[in-house]
Amino acid sequence: MKITYKGDYALKALLHLARHFAGGDVVPISEIAAANDIPRKFLEQIMLILKGAGLVDSRRGIGGGFFLRKPPGEIVLGEVVRLIEGDIEPIACAKTPPVPCCADIGSCVFREIWVEVTAAVTAIVDHLTFADILRREQELRVSQGSYTYEI
Repeated sequence: MKITYKGDYALKALLHLARHFAGGDVVPISEIAAANDIPRKFLEQIMLILKGAGLVDSRRGIGGGFFLRKPPGEIVLGEVVRLIEGDIEPIACAKTPPVPCCADIGSCVFREIWVEVTAAVTAIVDHLTFADILRREQELRVSQGSYTYEI
């Protein structure tokens, strides 16, 4: 699995909207783009994909912009990664059920490794919600702001 700029930008945009979810804010696309250093035209395309998947919605006109359609705790990282990037498996034969990709599929030692890699990645991305990511972000901010005094 590789995360492209498109995937990275989609995740950052959703995280930005998750930060504003509790307040019910509608966030202008220009704010999302500027705060996350995302080219606006590219972000517009990404937001259409996220809207089509039912993750975000938009409001037009003055005071318009985007907002999450579901609470951050209901949006799973793996769902977004698959939506934008496609399969998590690093090779087709690691899928369940396996996609025959070579004559050695039954005895290939590498297939076993790729299945383990897929399981490890899946275990992480399919259990992390954007609420979890918000908590991690807050913990990171607190830890970076803490000081250790030694005499």
